[in-house]
Amino acid sequence: MLSLNRSVYACLAIGLVQGLLLWLAQNVASSSLEYALVTLSLVGGINLILLGSSAFQRGTVWLVILFTSVMTAISAWVFQSGGDFWLYGHWLEGSWVFFSVVITYIVTAFILSWPSREGRFTRYEDLFRHAWDTVFIVLLGLLLNGVFWALLLLWGGLFKMLGIEALNKLFFTEGFAFVSSMMVFALGLHMGRENDRVIGLLRGILLTLCRFLLPFSSMIVIVFICALPFTGLEPIWDTGYSTPIMLWLVAVNLFFLNGVYQDGHQSSGYPVWLVRMVGACLLCLPVLVLLAGYSTWLRIEQYGLTPSRLLAMILVLVVFAHSVAAVWAVVVPQRQWLWSLRVSNPVIALGCVVVLLAIHTPWFNPLHYSTKNQVERVLSGKTPVADFDANTLLNYLGPPGKQAYDALLAQVKHGEVLSEPERQVLLTRLKEAKPGQNMSAKHDRVLEWIGPAVDGSEQFDALGMAGHVCRFPGCAMWAVDLDQDGQHEVLQLPKQKWSGPLYFFKRDVQGKWQRAGMFEFDGNPQELIDQIREGNAKVVKPRYQSLQMGEVELSPQPDRSPTP
Repeated sequence: MLSLNRSVYACLAIGLVQGLLLWLAQNVASSSLEYALVTLSLVGGINLILLGSSAFQRGTVWLVILFTSVMTAISAWVFQSGGDFWLYGHWLEGSWVFFSVVITYIVTAFILSWPSREGRFTRYEDLFRHAWDTVFIVLLGLLLNGVFWALLLLWGGLFKMLGIEALNKLFFTEGFAFVSSMMVFALGLHMGRENDRVIGLLRGILLTLCRFLLPFSSMIVIVFICALPFTGLEPIWDTGYSTPIMLWLVAVNLFFLNGVYQDGHQSSGYPVWLVRMVGACLLCLPVLVLLAGYSTWLRIEQYGLTPSRLLAMILVLVVFAHSVAAVWAVVVPQRQWLWSLRVSNPVIALGCVVVLLAIHTPWFNPLHYSTKNQVERVLSGKTPVADFDANTLLNYLGPPGKQAYDALLAQVKHGEVLSEPERQVLLTRLKEAKPGQNMSAKHDRVLEWIGPAVDGSEQFDALGMAGHVCRFPGCAMWAVDLDQDGQHEVLQLPKQKWSGPLYFFKRDVQGKWQRAGMFEFDGNPQELIDQIREGNAKVVKPRYQSLQMGEVELSPQPDRSPTP
């Protein structure tokens, strides 16, 4: 039974303050202040709860205050424009939402290890324990929250049956929801921190899985590397998604490796041949990272810098650093298996934190570098003027892109850059860009008619959007009389490489086009589009007609086996 001692009351008090801050954040007019309060509540509160009474040992509380202040300040700056972080035009906001979690996770492990440090540096044993345990403690807090709200909904439902709806109204008010959720979450963190046996058991299960899976993932890497001399590198460049796949493969192996390595005081537990296979895998990891980096660099050389490509290169460098450290641990004689990882892992983790913080500041953010690179490429001729994407510069690279767009437009109008006729083409491209075009505008699907369009064809814009039938990059629309009644139906074929059912539409007596049915299809619809364009498509009368008996209609399903 949970005793209500002083630490529990302190934990509940922190949860109460967190809930009040989140409630206040929902009711402020400024987006900058809103996200600053959210960051202050979550980052500072979670660290204080996980630290408990050790927060006041050896100046640890000052580290919490410093780290929380830095995170809060960056959140306030990132969200000062009040943009929707789900849009590509607000890449910085979306990036910060994700990487702030990564940064907090890494720094929290160091802060939790600070009170028990030896000298000026934290012990690797403590970093290992807190890095793994924190995940399970937070999951326990979330699980407790889920059970709590399930009970509240059950409670409210029971009273609603009696005609008492006041409880449901109370539960779904913002104030109650934020305050109660954070207090229960704080209590879950406290329970996880105090129950070392349970958390240690969960950690042991996960580490056992890592020990089992590392040889298998190592074999995958070795087989893939051995296959490259026979297949060449061209298939890798042709995929378009080689970088994330190879980085994920390396990251998974490094994750399993650290799960087996643990705090570095025990051996791997593998037989000699498995240790050598893992070592061979580690020697191959830098090769995969270099291939991933080269793939990304090819796209940068071809199309220029974008925030996502710059971030990809940063991730490549981080994973490459871990891979080189692993190779060093294998090649250089160690006092124990992979002993040098005790030094390299913390250093690389802190370096990753510094880089991730830097790219979300006004001085080093990727939007600035991407804007500068895109403008330099078009002015130097590296990017053909006719291919220059002025809309991206204006609407998708944030304030730096907008400023660069205005400056470039002024230079072109005054004849300060390029020469005719390139200058006139660039001016046209710049004027074609419309302010305010967001991600949905750029990724809107385009409807292309094969043959003449039908009457009322403008209705299909609304039809496609409402049913989410046609997505980017668009659809081919073909008018064809499917039921042989003298009136055309419209078949819609998506242009993605994959497809589900192919929908067709029919016009009613009021002239409104509505979806009438579909054809089952599992393949590449682009092949069907090509066949229609070449005239190799026609309506085929079914061999077996349907049967209608009263209200029941039976449709035949002929066997597909060939006729003898």
